[in-house]
Amino acid sequence: RKELLQLGKDWISKIKSAESAREAYECTEEAKEVMGRVFLDLIEGPWSGVTELQKSLRNVPIVRLDCPAVVLVGAPNVGKSSIVRAISSGTPEVNNYPFTTRGMTLGHVQVFWESDQDVAVGNVAGVSIPSEKQLVQENLVRLGVKTRRMKEKELLKEYSRGGVNDDEEDEDDESNGDQDGFGEFDDDDETTDLKIEKAIQTPISKKSFPISQLCQIMDSPGLLRRDDGDTRNEMEELTLAAMAHLPTAVMYVMDLSGGAGDRCSSVEDQLILRREVRARFPRRPWIDVISKADLGIIDGAEERLKDILKAEQLERAQQRGLSGDDAGDEPYYIILSIKEGMGVDELRQEVMRMLGEVRVVLDAMAAVDERIARPV
Repeated sequence: RKELLQLGKDWISKIKSAESAREAYECTEEAKEVMGRVFLDLIEGPWSGVTELQKSLRNVPIVRLDCPAVVLVGAPNVGKSSIVRAISSGTPEVNNYPFTTRGMTLGHVQVFWESDQDVAVGNVAGVSIPSEKQLVQENLVRLGVKTRRMKEKELLKEYSRGGVNDDEEDEDDESNGDQDGFGEFDDDDETTDLKIEKAIQTPISKKSFPISQLCQIMDSPGLLRRDDGDTRNEMEELTLAAMAHLPTAVMYVMDLSGGAGDRCSSVEDQLILRREVRARFPRRPWIDVISKADLGIIDGAEERLKDILKAEQLERAQQRGLSGDDAGDEPYYIILSIKEGMGVDELRQEVMRMLGEVRVVLDAMAAVDERIARPV
């Protein structure tokens, strides 16, 4: 700013000292050109930074705090991204090397229940994976963006006197509307483009079941086993922040085949890391998953996991004043192979159960604070 002000004063002085009106005019035009170039040079750095920030923010997933979520946690290269692809609409990059995932990737599932009691006990009536078009279209409604076709449909409902039902209207929209299903937007809506960019997640339909909920499946960067006092990198901090601040259940994924890499994802490191993360989040709904079962499990690894789970069960029983005999059933975990399809249905059902648990907690929180309530 000081540089421009000083430059302007210099040019004003030069213009005032001009010997003729023509010379003053030429000096004024030259001053405009010079100051314009200087201004552009001065803002080039900050402007480029803002542009890059805008591009980066477009790729940041929008996490809804009113929707239950399951976050996949584990060491690098254990198969988290493949699981997200298998059970949700998410499409994270999958490669056979560590640290492929460098940020949070979001997938969605639509879960249906018959009653609140079914939600509480984990009885899922149905599950569907929404398409990208459905996610965008439904979220436009939530954000208050209305296409011309939506407005025409509302007018038809308001003024019709008993002819067309909702299903027939939907069929009309599909047969007569635009192929993309969105219709045409009002030209005078200046905020439409901004809202469309934000439209990435929402329920598909609420007609088939009494209760439906869009839920989030989150792929996270891998965690490393750290010694006491070691500082975690930004990607690891992002994973832990998601667990700490979002309404999530936890799926801890392990590769006990020995193929994840000894440098950062050895079987021993994974089991130690699992114990540390579980101790940090002891009350979260939790499921342990042994992935890549088609590659085998090294000797003694599954037994080590069982010992850790039994020790946790015993500790929880003692905290409740129970004896070791009342600690519970055999430790539960899922052995999974995405490649062979083994355990996928069992995992999906367990994920739906945990999402129901998170929904119950969110409903209880909403009863205390209306700001947390889901939009109707």
